[in-house]
Amino acid sequence: MTSAQVRLDPMTETEFQAYFEHMLVKHAASNVTSGNWTAEEAAAKSAQNLARLLPDGLATKDTHLCLARDATSGDRVGIFWLNLRPHGTETAAFIYDIEVDAELRGRGYGRAVMLAGADLARELGSVQIGLHVFAYNQTAIALYTSLGFATTDLVMSLPL
Repeated sequence: MTSAQVRLDPMTETEFQAYFEHMLVKHAASNVTSGNWTAEEAAAKSAQNLARLLPDGLATKDTHLCLARDATSGDRVGIFWLNLRPHGTETAAFIYDIEVDAELRGRGYGRAVMLAGADLARELGSVQIGLHVFAYNQTAIALYTSLGFATTDLVMSLPL
């Protein structure tokens, strides 16, 4: 089997609106699952975080929101959200979100999206790329580790 190939296309405003609604729910659920937020506060905190990260929506400076598409068929396979930020005198990239559509997982698209995202970051002048991953997401951690990502911070908690 050949490895999956993708292209990253900038989201349209309509695609962004659908993604934003999905992300509100996903971000809240991930933080509840990880134990960061209670279910009662999750929706409000998710909305606050996303408003801070995307103050101008799709037009937010240094933000690249993309649909990942199969390079051959052009069919949507997922999303990719990249942000650029200063890194000393250079530029670093940070992945705020990567998601392969549920029915397409396990086919190599996650790796392909990450590689395409790294290429995009490089093209935009980044010298490194980082991301956050919830500790419960062992599948993602294995993918990122296999791509050469290294742990730079580790936050731990003890419920009392």
